[in-house]
Amino acid sequence: MQFLYGDRELWIGVNDLLTTEVEVIVNSANSELTHSRGLAAQILAAAGDELANQSAQLIREYGSIESGMSVYTTAGHLPYKAVIHAVGPIMGEGDEQHKIEQAVSRSLLLCETNDWHSIAFPPISTDFFNVPVEICAQAFFRAITHFWDARQESAVEKILICLTNENFRSFFDAFREDAIGEPAEQTISITPKESVGYIALDEEELNEIDDEIADWFK
Repeated sequence: MQFLYGDRELWIGVNDLLTTEVEVIVNSANSELTHSRGLAAQILAAAGDELANQSAQLIREYGSIESGMSVYTTAGHLPYKAVIHAVGPIMGEGDEQHKIEQAVSRSLLLCETNDWHSIAFPPISTDFFNVPVEICAQAFFRAITHFWDARQESAVEKILICLTNENFRSFFDAFREDAIGEPAEQTISITPKESVGYIALDEEELNEIDDEIADWFK
């Protein structure tokens, strides 16, 4: 699902992070940057030893990375300019939504600083760290809208949030709910076209979402 935020694009959909056509991808990392399971392990396997070596070097120099922080390494063999490692919270440590919001904001700031124009995120902390998808969605909405609201011009022109069939609906509903409760300063609008094959939902589900979006932007 594509949204326009001024002249900037936000995509929310079911997609494989490792096949997205962006300049930078985000890894939902742990504090030691070990990349030992789940999506992090897939990224490491595809990127190769250079990513692992740079991650280890960051830990040697700075110690464990706190929740809410983001750092970046080479993308190795992956076709990206970098991999940003966003360290999200473990459910139960407290202030989970704010920490995800910080991790997203700092990832976007790294893009701004390095003049990277497009970025793809996974739903940070929702897998092994057990943060509910709804909390993650609300954090993403606030981080993205606040980041773009603060910048009339931004290097970050396109943001993708890559979800699964299992968590798309929960994420979208929570994102929508937060948007209604806290409208952004700039106009957000749905484009008239759909991206064929990007969202793996049946026609009835897509029509239902389209109706909700029409109500959202009235």
